[in-house]
Amino acid sequence: MKKTSGRAGSVRTKTGAVGPLPTVAAVITGGIFAPEIRKAASLGAGLLELRVDTFASFDGRLLASFEKLKKLTGLPILLTIRSVREGGRAELSDRDRAQLFLRLMPFADLVDIELSSGRILETVVNSAKRAKKRVIVSHHDFESTPGEKKLRKITELARKAGADTVKIASMVNSQSDLRRLAALLCSQDSMIVIGMGPLGKPSRVFFPLLGSLITYGSITKSTAPGQMSLKEMRVELSSYGFQQP
Repeated sequence: MKKTSGRAGSVRTKTGAVGPLPTVAAVITGGIFAPEIRKAASLGAGLLELRVDTFASFDGRLLASFEKLKKLTGLPILLTIRSVREGGRAELSDRDRAQLFLRLMPFADLVDIELSSGRILETVVNSAKRAKKRVIVSHHDFESTPGEKKLRKITELARKAGADTVKIASMVNSQSDLRRLAALLCSQDSMIVIGMGPLGKPSRVFFPLLGSLITYGSITKSTAPGQMSLKEMRVELSSYGFQQP
């Protein structure tokens, strides 16, 4: 399969490009706290991924925190409410998760929802499209890397579901797993591809060279096996000539 036309190297929002290749997302866990947000900005994050499923509460204070967020930083916001089946931390029903997405979506620039989200997938994707938000449809496998045929099928289904960008993150147990992920990335456009685990760690630095649109760095706690801190990520990337403008 040949690459489709388009720009690989930036994720775009309604206001333009999120950042240069590679865009580094600072993963925010536990809640929205000014010191962490300022730290992410000072370390050169290109956007903030808010992992709402890790937050301490989902009451009215959460909405107030989102309202204050734009005053803290001008960085684009990626809204993620990960399901438990794909690494999420909160036992939320599909209905509750959908309601959270809809409540918080006005404050986001991008939305990430799993392909496995069942009935709420269409609701969240359609709502994001109407609100002019970019949609990442994701797939996470914490045990292994699927075969080539399955990887392509996952990608096809994600695009049919309305993905502007497809994200695939899988556990790398061998070099052949890493090569398979690289081959997928090189054959597709508008992809985020990440190899998890010790053997997958190089993908977080080098896959952006092949067109992976976002790589992720933690601010406090890692949310995936092999995920580096944002500070480590910036050091690694700068050693290979990447500089934040």
